[in-house]
Amino acid sequence: MNKRVKQVVAALTARINDVDKVFIDKYLNKTQAALFWQMNLPDQRHALNVAYTALKLAAGQAVVNQELLIQCALLHDVGKVKGDVSTADKIITVIFDRFAPQWAKSWGQRGRGSKIDNLRHAVYIYYHHAERGAAMLTAAGLSPELTMLVARHHEAPAVGEPPELTLLKKADSLN
Repeated sequence: MNKRVKQVVAALTARINDVDKVFIDKYLNKTQAALFWQMNLPDQRHALNVAYTALKLAAGQAVVNQELLIQCALLHDVGKVKGDVSTADKIITVIFDRFAPQWAKSWGQRGRGSKIDNLRHAVYIYYHHAERGAAMLTAAGLSPELTMLVARHHEAPAVGEPPELTLLKKADSLN
């Protein structure tokens, strides 16, 4: 639970500086960057932290496509669109996932409206942002390889998965 408290504090204090912007511009083309900037600031900061961590984890690994790894790290949460979920609903969703994940997964429902509808939507996004993000990448005409990595970033580890996916999962779990 200590990790979750740190995440809340990080979300509330999130900032992106000029060095981060240069990093984003180095690795993302205009289409990819437009998707990145559609996320809310805490998710952008998280994605940057995941990318920086992934870069460190990949150091010295010749079999890793570092450009692809950084792109998927920066875009892995694009299914979480700015203004779609409130911070309060996001916090409640994490609590639901911690204490009643099966119930939460079945209770979540796409569609906003009332306070309860918005909370159900937040739960839905929590569990389905990877596939939603992959659909957004596909619609934007981005590579199937990048799309697949984003789609699978919350799946259990699997034998033979691409090294970029393994590193993305590890970097995401550390942030």
